[in-house]
Amino acid sequence: MTPGIVLQTVVGGSRIAVVLALAGLLVAAGLSLIVVYKLFAGYRRNGTRPMLALAVGLALLVTGPIFLRLAFSNIWEVSPEVRSIATATSELFGLVTILYAIYDP
Repeated sequence: MTPGIVLQTVVGGSRIAVVLALAGLLVAAGLSLIVVYKLFAGYRRNGTRPMLALAVGLALLVTGPIFLRLAFSNIWEVSPEVRSIATATSELFGLVTILYAIYDP
């Protein structure tokens, strides 16, 4: 056995803490999807671009990073750096889109 090679790692904490964290993440994702849906329905009803931009911005700011974290942790194996860059990029684009909605000429 070569020294310095980790054969087994432990991630997370107690089972209850992991389940509660996952449940909180899923509830937050569900609530953000409801808000995005309501904003999109408002856009379809009124046809205003700022409402659509607000829906897209909120989806990128909240919903996107949640799903990216879940996908990168459970579906695809990516480094923590890639996961962090992807979620930060989604949040940044979400904020820029929301600012566009606020300051739409």
